[in-house]
Amino acid sequence: MSPSFGRGAMTNSWSDMQNSEVFLIGGSNCAENHPIAMKWINLAKEKGAKIIVVDPRFTRTASKADVFAQIRPGTDIAYLGAMIKYIIENKLYDYEYVTSFTNALYKVSKDYQFEEGLFSGFDPKTKKYGVDSWGYQLGPDNKPLKADSFDDPDSVMSKLKEHYARYTFETAEQITGIPASKIKEIADTFCKAKPGTILYALGMTQHTTGVQGIRAYAVIQLLLGNIGKAGGGVNALRGEPNVQGSTDMANLFNTLPGYLPHPISTDQSLRDYLIRNGSIQ
Repeated sequence: MSPSFGRGAMTNSWSDMQNSEVFLIGGSNCAENHPIAMKWINLAKEKGAKIIVVDPRFTRTASKADVFAQIRPGTDIAYLGAMIKYIIENKLYDYEYVTSFTNALYKVSKDYQFEEGLFSGFDPKTKKYGVDSWGYQLGPDNKPLKADSFDDPDSVMSKLKEHYARYTFETAEQITGIPASKIKEIADTFCKAKPGTILYALGMTQHTTGVQGIRAYAVIQLLLGNIGKAGGGVNALRGEPNVQGSTDMANLFNTLPGYLPHPISTDQSLRDYLIRNGSIQ
């Protein structure tokens, strides 16, 4: 499912956190390192919000948690994958949201494969992927085809369900060290309260699997319908007065508003600029 979020984006504002009914905080000790964020989290907690903290350490943030899980560093994908499997298999997703605002019904190319841990298009010599097989099936109008239901084997939802089928609570326990019952408690707590937000920091991203972990956050939030809503989102807890403000307000020398890079001398046209920054191909 898409979109995904990078290491530094916030989908919601600091003050919006007071609207959340549940928080999943991974790899962050925001009580000490992000006190402005914690102010709004505490306000939400006073109104009944639940706090879930997943961290290798028991921190001051964890001391405020309703659910605390101690995890082996760098293994977050396993428990997040188990949450995704649980949401899909038990149909805990927001059906109307998923069908209207995600690509879950889009039909994936027939050439797409995932076998023995590798996606189709992998070149063993260059250790890189060609992504031609990762696109959608296209109709006569060159627009993506949509399936009639999530049960269509070519739909994004079916591919997602198939991919995460191996992520059982028991498998996640073996990898993360978090008891299977605790992972289920995390999933139930986060899925039952809406809207919910996910907060993370460098403890989550600074791993070889960091990008996949944050993408798993995005998949969970899209399934639950928590993107684009007050109290929802996927939010990176960054440097509150400097990093976040500098990028949002375009105070850094190398970015324009909206995190866009500056044009350079080789950009002879708008198209050149858009191709270089990845906006178009």
